[in-house]
Amino acid sequence: MQVDVICKPLDDIETSALVLTVFEEEKDNIEKFETLNKDLREKLSKLFDSKEVTGKFKEFTILHTDDLKAKRVLVMGLGKKKDFTLERLRAIAAISARNVRRMNLSEMTFAEGFHDLGLDNEESASAIIEGINLGLYRFRKHMSGDKNNYKAIKNLTVAVQNETDLDVLKKGTEKGIILSESTNFARDLVNEPACFMTPAAFAKEAERIAQNNENLKLTVFGKEEIENIGMHALLAVNKGSTEPPRFVLMEYNGGGEGAKVLGLVGKGVTFDSGGLNLKPGDSMWRMHCDMAGAAAVLCAIDAIAKMKLKVNVVAAMPLTENLMDANSYKPGDIIGTLEGKTVEILNTDAEGRLILADALTYVRKNHKVDYLVNIATLTGAIIIALGHFCSGIMGTSKELIDLLKEAGETSGERVWELPLFDEYRAQIRSDCADLENIGGRPAGSITAGMFLKEFTGDIPWAHLDIAGTATMDESIMTYMKNPFLPKEGGTGVGTRMLYHLAELLEKK
Repeated sequence: MQVDVICKPLDDIETSALVLTVFEEEKDNIEKFETLNKDLREKLSKLFDSKEVTGKFKEFTILHTDDLKAKRVLVMGLGKKKDFTLERLRAIAAISARNVRRMNLSEMTFAEGFHDLGLDNEESASAIIEGINLGLYRFRKHMSGDKNNYKAIKNLTVAVQNETDLDVLKKGTEKGIILSESTNFARDLVNEPACFMTPAAFAKEAERIAQNNENLKLTVFGKEEIENIGMHALLAVNKGSTEPPRFVLMEYNGGGEGAKVLGLVGKGVTFDSGGLNLKPGDSMWRMHCDMAGAAAVLCAIDAIAKMKLKVNVVAAMPLTENLMDANSYKPGDIIGTLEGKTVEILNTDAEGRLILADALTYVRKNHKVDYLVNIATLTGAIIIALGHFCSGIMGTSKELIDLLKEAGETSGERVWELPLFDEYRAQIRSDCADLENIGGRPAGSITAGMFLKEFTGDIPWAHLDIAGTATMDESIMTYMKNPFLPKEGGTGVGTRMLYHLAELLEKK
């Protein structure tokens, strides 16, 4: 989609659809569009008087008019001004774009009018683009025929009312394009079936991203190199698969020498059958999405590099399938780890924490990181605890957790903190090894976090469990009703949050 930011009277903009936004019970907010035709403003005021337009959140009204060069005016309700947030702005932008697409139109103009509401101008411009691009997302790669022959908005114009805001809004628009495209690419990776998205294929995508960013360094470790490193836990999970594992490491040095270093680790199980502890059929069909954490990390560092943030980042993605054959690791096995700790396997379906353990250890031992964050579709227990509205977070650093909460508020990806009290460690204590890989049903998400904590040393660390937020389906969306999430498949959760975390660290 081609995006342009202009400062031009609304009367003079030729477009198929001009999007105007109004607040509930704020009739005079039509006056903020100073360059709009006077007759049209009076018409909108009369629609307010008659209650045909109320400004309620998500309400929309389509007007055909001869008063403007715009062929249609789409009036979107923002709700009450006191409730207005970036999240609501994204939602309204998404709904407006979907309405324009539904009308078979290929271009639209969005009138920006939020500069006096206390929002950061750059973030509000970014939110408009994010909402539109994320709201229009579809995964059509494997459809027959011309997969590009579908209704799409090819041209978007953001109309600015004030010349002094033009530069900052252009910058915000650029950021919105990068963040939304990175998030949509994460969705593509997650939605790709496991027959295509193998560990080797994921590594190829990382290679392509590194080639497109001259400031990214990429190292891909194959099975032999992983063996030489001593990543025994990753190798154990991989034993049942004919697809060899990969360990992808990416480095971004935008902050230069002496700057704080952020370590990111994402779980990359490209298909999870559960291993010998086989999942039920209903729980297995979407397990090609079990690499959503790795996708978020890859796409976050891509966005960070494209925006040239003044931070340093190390991103690690352990990649494998978790399948079953005669060579599979088994319940009752005791395996090693790169850390040197031994793990008694009680359940082969608790594999994500094993590959993360080796990756966390590798980053900690080979790179001087100041903060360490891992992200993973780790436990079904987090869905029982939090549902699909937010991700779980836990860790050893209040500062880092607070930064992630702030980043999530900016990106619209909320998190809720769970405790890591020392008493929980008793649930993963083994009689014959250093650790067990599960702690039973009680506090299942927390004991998974306690397991990961064993491999983080003294580095400030946080763990994001995105099992409930990484994918959506129609049954979930019937009550979530989030217009910039897809009704099916990967959401790209974590991509924008991790970017905003890096942005916060840049300002420290």
